[in-house]
Amino acid sequence: MEKYLGDEVLATAILDRLLHHATTFHIRRNSYRMMEKKRAGIQPTRVDSFQEYV
Repeated sequence: MEKYLGDEVLATAILDRLLHHATTFHIRRNSYRMMEKKRAGIQPTRVDSFQEYV
C-alpha cells in the first residue's frame, strides 16, 4: 500500500479503519479463474495454488 499512498503508516491506518468491522471468510473452493486454468491444462503458479496450503 505504501506504493500507492506514499506512507506505510497511513496505509495501515486506512486499512485498519476499513476492515475494523468487516467480516472476513475463507471460500474453500477454486475460483472460476483457477477452474478455467485447469480445464485449459495450464499449470497453476505457486500463488494460484495458495488454497492447497491453507
